[in-house]
Amino acid sequence: MSLARDQAASRRPSDLIAQWMADATVQPSQTDLRTSTAYDALALAAAADYEAILLSPVAPIGTNSVVAPTSQDRTLTTIRGSEVVSDPTNVLALECARRLLLDPRRPVRLCTAHQVVRMQPVPPGLGHTRHFRLFSLADAGPGLPDDGFEVNAIVAQLAAYRRILDVATRTNGLVWDRPVASVHTDDRLPALADRAAAALVADQSDVEVRLLPLESAYYGGLRVLFGVHSQDGVLREWIDLGVFDWVAQLTSNRRQRFVASAIGLQLLPLLASGVPEN
Repeated sequence: MSLARDQAASRRPSDLIAQWMADATVQPSQTDLRTSTAYDALALAAAADYEAILLSPVAPIGTNSVVAPTSQDRTLTTIRGSEVVSDPTNVLALECARRLLLDPRRPVRLCTAHQVVRMQPVPPGLGHTRHFRLFSLADAGPGLPDDGFEVNAIVAQLAAYRRILDVATRTNGLVWDRPVASVHTDDRLPALADRAAAALVADQSDVEVRLLPLESAYYGGLRVLFGVHSQDGVLREWIDLGVFDWVAQLTSNRRQRFVASAIGLQLLPLLASGVPEN
């Protein structure tokens, strides 16, 4: 902390404006604030079955890298034993675990909208920035026979995102068609992909479901990318859902399940404006 005080004391106003102009982590978002808050409200209304919580801007250091196979380098770490939130799903896992430690049999359903900061290279394309708005959903609780907990959570979360898209189409001029759910799985959860696909088709009959191998170690056996085709005919997979063992790790209880997902809310206005993402 003394080093930080010394560094701040040595800075001049010209240093502040220079960093403000050059450092993408501190510059304002490209998304208009009124547009952002409108999509926050839309998303929260679409997830009315989930308790909405307002997260702190920071989380315990290692929130991402301790329970998930990811590098601490992608997170902006503070000097006070905390880190700037780079993924709200990991923070929701902490809150889910806290509640399940108090009552292991009571399922938890949470959602949040949060401005996150990530330090890895920014993907190409309009709307991708160092800090951006994510809306996240999380279901946690004891497992059920035949992957029942995971299947129910997958269907419920994707239904909420579908409501976001449907309402935004009617009210915000969103333009899209041909929804697609790509279900990626490996041999850790051999039957879950088929069960989730069947349940999803029963809930959203117009969704094309694709079964694919899971190639990422980040997920706990299953990942679903849910997307729609934009006006230029390109599939935009902006919803990322996964089954994880994070809550099981945090509670030291292998029976606890955790399904979490997120959508980049700042990307949705691109569909409304007709501006190509890339």
